[in-house]
Amino acid sequence: MSEKQSNKERIKEITAGIEKGIMELFESDRYRNYLTTMSRFHRYSLNNVMLIHAQRPDATLVAGFSKWKNSFGRHVKKGEKGIQILAPTPYKIKVDKEKLDPDTKLPMLDDEGKPITEEKEVTIPMFKVVSVFDISQTDGKPLPQISFSLTGDVAQYEVFMEALRRTSQVPITIEPMEPGMDGYFSLTKQAIFLREGMSQVQTVCAAIHEMAHSRLHNYEKMTELADDGETILVPGEKDRNTEEVEAESISYAVCQYFGIETADNSFGYIATWSQGKELKELRASLETINKTSSELISGIEQHYREICKEQGIDLAADAPAQEQPQVPDAPEQALDEYPMPDESLKVADWETCGYLDGDMLPLSREQAVELYDQDLTIYAIVDGGNAEMLFDREELDTQAPGTVFTISREEWEQSSLFHEKIVERQQHKEERENAFLAHGGDCFAIYQVKRDDPGNVRFMNMDWMQSHGKAIERDSYDLIYTAPLTATGSTNARLEAIFEQFNLHRPVDYHSPSLSVSDIVAIKQNGVVSYHYCDSVGFKELPDFQKENYLKAAEMSTEDDYGMIDGIINNGKQPTVADLEQQAKSGQPISLMDLADAAHREKKPSVLEKLKDQPQQPQRKSKPRKSKEQEI
Repeated sequence: MSEKQSNKERIKEITAGIEKGIMELFESDRYRNYLTTMSRFHRYSLNNVMLIHAQRPDATLVAGFSKWKNSFGRHVKKGEKGIQILAPTPYKIKVDKEKLDPDTKLPMLDDEGKPITEEKEVTIPMFKVVSVFDISQTDGKPLPQISFSLTGDVAQYEVFMEALRRTSQVPITIEPMEPGMDGYFSLTKQAIFLREGMSQVQTVCAAIHEMAHSRLHNYEKMTELADDGETILVPGEKDRNTEEVEAESISYAVCQYFGIETADNSFGYIATWSQGKELKELRASLETINKTSSELISGIEQHYREICKEQGIDLAADAPAQEQPQVPDAPEQALDEYPMPDESLKVADWETCGYLDGDMLPLSREQAVELYDQDLTIYAIVDGGNAEMLFDREELDTQAPGTVFTISREEWEQSSLFHEKIVERQQHKEERENAFLAHGGDCFAIYQVKRDDPGNVRFMNMDWMQSHGKAIERDSYDLIYTAPLTATGSTNARLEAIFEQFNLHRPVDYHSPSLSVSDIVAIKQNGVVSYHYCDSVGFKELPDFQKENYLKAAEMSTEDDYGMIDGIINNGKQPTVADLEQQAKSGQPISLMDLADAAHREKKPSVLEKLKDQPQQPQRKSKPRKSKEQEI
């Protein structure tokens, strides 16, 4: 490649090579080898996977010259030729755009009927060519290895299968099945079924294959969740052959990553499937395979480590402790917080550097290096507060000590790392619930029916529940989200504001379905928690939703003597009903457990019973919600 070429010319030439490579890729052996490369670089974009595969198909771990030297204590061998990939280098410009009406989304007009314009900052995508080197092109310190091999190790096989179950979006069951059928994903039951008696490798491969189907081809579910911002497919958009190519390719790539040999798998049908398809369609399938494989690998890897930690299994006893990935501990914050790209920096730290642009988020040097090496665009704060884009690692490494780095909020929120932080947060439901119950201020929590829907009650309204003798049980629900309560007004007004927010203006870190019938919103006001069922019209309070054991768990987390959840300490004294009634009248929060105990001891009506005798306030009419039958 000529040294006189401009960056634009080099990128154009590289892009043309990528497109040619995609069209020629779908021959059985070539495609199998490509998937192997992709599994090793599952966090890379399709373009960069294609580039690495074309230049060095045997590559296993790549990094830039400085990364090998500074982070791993290795140096690139003399005379080695770098692998050229594309690094994103977007920049921002200000343009005049028509101002849109927030309700109609149509251009706003001035008194003369001309469109009103406003200055907006837009991001222009740009790339530059950079060089990376495979580990085989370097010498130096050995890298720590973590083995996921299942060969002859039943204990690890069980751990791996449990990691698959935790990663799967639907339950996985092993049961007797006709010979010749490895397994299937049931749309109606929303579950994966695998044939009993298969080998370990065959069971794992089949499980991942069906997990891919449940993520990509679960059209009924995907249509149902069409409001959550993801790219939604509709029934019939993909033919059966395409579905099988995607699922089998993902299974092969994921198994390759974890060292599970699947040599018996056949890709002979790939060439026939790809015939007549245009570049756009082939690229779309490869993008889907790349993205889904990456999500599954990340999820399985995280859960695998998590289970090993739970069971005291040492992944790599001989590896340096500082190089070992660690499972994050349970969150310490009182409520769910925005997942910052660098958890060591908060808004207060950001303000001290003099840069207050809400579109940018702060990074330490170490985290800036980490994110840069994962193809994210990094900026440095220079010249009294200006954000300057860093085009290569050398620019980042040579910044003066004390420099504050940043990443755009938009790019961070679109990254897989942002999603992983939210997924990790969901693994600590009990700790988050205890934090919600112990929180000192007004706050709320959202509960939704568990993914496997044990009572088959999702989207069912209160009348249906009562007519079918169904109870609203705490064990059927998962805690989804918690946050400070900023809405004002009555409890009903606050509930309606939450309903509107989680249907029309959902927080960027909320990755669950929109608030709907059968969901439960818990509101904590002045230290008192109440639970409200989202019904077809409005909300209905659930006084008995939270079981006693959950209350005890929350109280134990804040008071050694089973004190008050809401900050009132018993100090060994058992209050009477009269004491608690007086406390409630004075506006102070009371413990429901103490109230129940006191009423039981004195065998007299409790405050709750007296409150039930009070005339109910008329509820404000709300917009009807859709029930399950209506949505079908």
